[in-house]
Amino acid sequence: MFSAIKRFLWGEPAHDTPPLQITKILVHPIKSCKGTSVQEARYAPDGLEYDRRLVIVDAKTHVAITARNISEMLLIDPKVLVDESDPYGGKIEVSFPADSECEPFNFPLRPTQDLLETWPMVDNAAVWRSNNDGYVVQSLDPDATYGPDTPSETLSNFLGRNVLLVFKGPRLRWVAPTTNFPQLKATAAFQDGYPILVATDSSLEDIAKRVRSAANAEGDGEDTFQIYGLDKEVWKEKEFAMERFRPNIVIGGEGLLAYDEERWEEIEVGQHHGKMLLVSLCHRCQVPNIDVETAEPDSSVPSS
Repeated sequence: MFSAIKRFLWGEPAHDTPPLQITKILVHPIKSCKGTSVQEARYAPDGLEYDRRLVIVDAKTHVAITARNISEMLLIDPKVLVDESDPYGGKIEVSFPADSECEPFNFPLRPTQDLLETWPMVDNAAVWRSNNDGYVVQSLDPDATYGPDTPSETLSNFLGRNVLLVFKGPRLRWVAPTTNFPQLKATAAFQDGYPILVATDSSLEDIAKRVRSAANAEGDGEDTFQIYGLDKEVWKEKEFAMERFRPNIVIGGEGLLAYDEERWEEIEVGQHHGKMLLVSLCHRCQVPNIDVETAEPDSSVPSS
C-alpha cells in the first residue's frame, strides 16, 4: 500500500490521504529509449535499479542524444532479462523494429568491475550541465550470435549518426537543490532532473478526457475546450498511454484527484520500505508529444 502524508506546493495544510496503490512500475534501461514494465524494483539513491543507467551520446562530443533530438529512439527496445545463475545477473537485450534491418544485441545486466575495466572509458558524457564518467558498452559475446558489430555500431546504424552507448560510471552525479529543499543532497544516474518520477492514473485520465473532449468539440465558442492544431479525427479514437510521460512509479486509488501528486511532499510505500521526498515538479518537454508506438511527434498533444 502507498500513502501520501504531506502536501506543500500550494500552501495547503498537511493531512493524510486514503491508502493508495502502485499500479505500475516502469524502468527505462537506456535513456530516451522504450521503457519496460516490471513487477518490482529495488531502489538505490540514484533511482530504481536498471533505470537510465545507460545513455547514448554523440561519438565525438559525448553529449547525450535524446528523443527530443531523434524521436525514433523511442523505438529502441531494451529488455531486462534477470538470471541470478548468470555471472552478470542476466542481460539487457536490445531490439529494433523489423524494417530497420538492425540486428538485436545484448550485454551484461550487472557488469562486474573486472569486466568494466576491459571496456573503453569516457570521462565527459554530458547530460544537461553535468559531465559524467562511464564505460562504452560491449556485447556479451559479439561474435557468437548477432555478428561482429558492437552495440554502439548497431545504434549508429539505426540512428544514422555515430554514437556510443555508455554505462554509468562510479562518479556521483549530484542533482540541483530546489526552492522547497535548498539543502538537498541527492544523486541521479542519467535521469534529466531527479532519480524517480511519480505520476498518477487520475492525472492521465484527466488529460485523456480533455483531449477527447477537444477532439469531439464542435464550434469554437468561449465555453468549448480547444487544443489548437489538434487532429480531431485522429484523437477521437486514439488512446493515451502513460508511457508517453516516462514515469517510474504510477499510483492509483479511490478518491485520488487529478494532479494530486503535484502537492505531495512525502510518500511511504508499505510499512517497512522507507519514505521518499517529492522535491520538484517535472518540467514540461516535447517527449510526451511523441507516440511511443510509432515515434511520430504530434505538436498539439498533450498541450494542456
